[in-house]
Amino acid sequence: MNTPDLYMGLGSAVYALVKADGQLHEEESVSARKLLLEQPHGDLAMQSFQLREHYGTSAEEAYQFAFRRFAANREVFDGELKKQFVEILQKIAEADSRVSGKETDFIKRFRKDLRRI
Repeated sequence: MNTPDLYMGLGSAVYALVKADGQLHEEESVSARKLLLEQPHGDLAMQSFQLREHYGTSAEEAYQFAFRRFAANREVFDGELKKQFVEILQKIAEADSRVSGKETDFIKRFRKDLRRI
């Protein structure tokens, strides 16, 4: 069962990834928006992403928000959905054909933190 709250967390996590290297690359942003809108509750994920972008939220603050949403919904946040979220982040990081070390570290941290939920 996919809850809207998880997708608000996803939008926030995607924003944190895009900001991980301190720059907002156009290709990543376009890819992020497209992938978010393809998801169940994609409109909420996109709104979460856009709010963070509009207010210039720090990557860490966005990341922490995402994990609070994930933890609050741990009973429905199963392994398959976690895998799907990691794959979305990976696709976004690879969108501009240059995955930075900070993005790689971000995805590793994301995977590690998901295992704790």
